[in-house]
Amino acid sequence: MAIHPTALIHPSLDLPPDLEVGPYAVLDEDVRLAPGIRIGPFCHLYPGVVLEAGVRLEDGVILGNAPQDMKYRGEKTGVRIGAGSHLREYATVNRGTAASELTVIGSQCLIMAYTHVAHDCRIGDLAIIANGVQMGGHVHIGKAAVISGMTGIHQYVSIGAGSFIGGGLRVDKDVLPFTKALGDPLRFAGLNEIGLAKFPFGAGAGAALKAFYRGLSGGGADGKVAALARLGASGAGSDIGTAERPDRAGAEGIESGADAICTGLHEGSGLPQGLREILLGFLSIQKRGLLLRKPAGGEAL
Repeated sequence: MAIHPTALIHPSLDLPPDLEVGPYAVLDEDVRLAPGIRIGPFCHLYPGVVLEAGVRLEDGVILGNAPQDMKYRGEKTGVRIGAGSHLREYATVNRGTAASELTVIGSQCLIMAYTHVAHDCRIGDLAIIANGVQMGGHVHIGKAAVISGMTGIHQYVSIGAGSFIGGGLRVDKDVLPFTKALGDPLRFAGLNEIGLAKFPFGAGAGAALKAFYRGLSGGGADGKVAALARLGASGAGSDIGTAERPDRAGAEGIESGADAICTGLHEGSGLPQGLREILLGFLSIQKRGLLLRKPAGGEAL
C-alpha cells in the first residue's frame, strides 16, 4: 500500500492492500474501494462513492459532491465508477439525486480533463468523453459512444451507443445509436461505421440500420411510430445508456412515437437481435426530440 502521509483518509474505510493515494487527497467516510485503484494528488472522494477494480483518478478529480440541483435536500445518494475507467485531471462527477440515486460511469471509460458529469447521468461502458465536455443532469450516454472536446450536453439528452459527437457543439437533441452528430446547429451526419464495427452484429447490420433510420426520418412522427411498431416491444436492452430511466415521468419532450412500442419483437425489421434491443431501449427513453436526417436535402444515409 502506497499512501502519501499528507492524504486524509477516514479511519472507517476498508482499504485494499494495493491502494495508491497521492499527496493531499481526501477520502471521506462511506467510500468503497476495490483492488488495483490509484488516486492522484488533491482528489476528493465524498461519501457514497464506489470505485470498482482498477479505476485510476488523476490529479484533482472530485467525485460525489452535492448535485447542482435546487431540488436536492441532502438525500443519501452516490457515484459509481466502473472497473478500469480512467478519469483525467480535474474531472468532476456529482452525486445522484432522489430521482435515480446514482450517477454512474461504466467500465473501461476514458473521461478526459475538466469534464463535468452532472447528477443522475449514466455513461455506458467503453465511452470516451474528451476534454472539457459539460453535461447537464440526467444525461444518458450509450456504450462505446465518443463525445469530442468542449461540447455541452443539455439535461435529459440521450446519446445512443456507438455514436460520435463532434467538438465544440451544443447537443440539445437525442442522438440515435451508431450515428454522427456534427455542426452548429447540430445536424445528423450519417451512420458512424466505426462505432458500429465495435459491436459484433455481423454483416448486413449497417444496411439494415440505414433502412430503419430512413423509416424514422421519412415521415416525421408517423415515421417514428411505424418504425417502432416494426421493432416491437419485448427484449429491450437494460445496459447503462439504454435502460429505462426511473426519472422519466413528467419529463419534457417525450414523443408520442414511444407509445408504439407495443408489439412482440420479430424479425421483420431485418435488424440483428442485439441491435434491435439497443434501438428499443434508446427509443423508449429518449425525450428531447430525435436528431434526424431531413427527408429532403439532408445528409445521405
